[in-house]
Amino acid sequence: MIRSLTSALMVLLMAAFGISVYQYLGSLKSRAPAQRPDAAAPAAKLPGTLYLAQGGALYRLARGRFSQLTPAQGWTQPEVSPDGSRLVAVKRAGNSSDLYLLGLDGQVQGQLTHNGSSTVEGSHWAFYPRFSPDGSSVYYSFDPKDRENSYRVDLAIFALGIGSAGQPGRQWTRPNPYTGGDVIPTPLQAGSLLYAKYSIDRQGQVHSQLWIQARAGSPGLGLTRPEEDCSQPAVSRSQTLVAMVCRHGGATGDLVVAPLEAASYELGPERVVVGGQLVASPSFSPDGLSLAYFAPASEGGPFQLWTVAVGAASPAASPPPSPARAPAPVLVTRNLSLDPAAGPAWI
Repeated sequence: MIRSLTSALMVLLMAAFGISVYQYLGSLKSRAPAQRPDAAAPAAKLPGTLYLAQGGALYRLARGRFSQLTPAQGWTQPEVSPDGSRLVAVKRAGNSSDLYLLGLDGQVQGQLTHNGSSTVEGSHWAFYPRFSPDGSSVYYSFDPKDRENSYRVDLAIFALGIGSAGQPGRQWTRPNPYTGGDVIPTPLQAGSLLYAKYSIDRQGQVHSQLWIQARAGSPGLGLTRPEEDCSQPAVSRSQTLVAMVCRHGGATGDLVVAPLEAASYELGPERVVVGGQLVASPSFSPDGLSLAYFAPASEGGPFQLWTVAVGAASPAASPPPSPARAPAPVLVTRNLSLDPAAGPAWI
């Protein structure tokens, strides 16, 4: 009886999570017409180079112009290697996705994973690739199959050496069941791993936290509270500042930055730099003084590229800047429909 009730409860929780995920994904869609990036002129010119995704294709934004790098064949989530010499990106198929190495021109250099199968239950998903600080391996979210339920998709974080393409990666995290799992890995210089972890409370509500682990398989600890619902972490190049999206109990989100003490596993005072919007996928500029992120330019519109100045990390004891002095966000694109789950890679 107890086992049956437990199983029924897990099914209900899984259904509730699935419904909430589809509702959220639905909120990220728009029927508004959108231009191809390479046919659009950015409203603001940014320093450096950004790599973005739209409509299954990868694009480069440099010197105020977009260039299409790949055909529209399921490409998403580009990330640049630490030395700036190549990309790792996701290519989605009908029932699976794989990681590929590409040159900065979009040409495929190699395939890191082989997740497709002739059966749906034998296929896997790989998302959110991130290079290790030395560029020798790639961390990513992957769905190890549940032997008792091959259709349950709870992503765990794995690490795969660049020279071990096609081999099983090393599992770093153990996701909470029926939550969707652990996503957006951010490996740190000290060898620890920062990521977004999901959990379900006693009322059946799903919460997200920024989580950090010292090593593969260790339990780790939360840097934010479950009720803050913080996710989508990004770390500055100096690894002294972290950006995240926190819902704080609302239907939209706040773009938040906080000083990061990676050695002691602590965050300093949080500061909202963009509040009460449908913000997604923050990414630091190379100098760490600005953030690129996605948000609609109008209510119900598709996602556009924005930037906002955040300043350098300040000591934990320093008070946050006054909201009256907070820099205004800058709209970079106007008529695109950028992929909000594919954060901009800025070098």
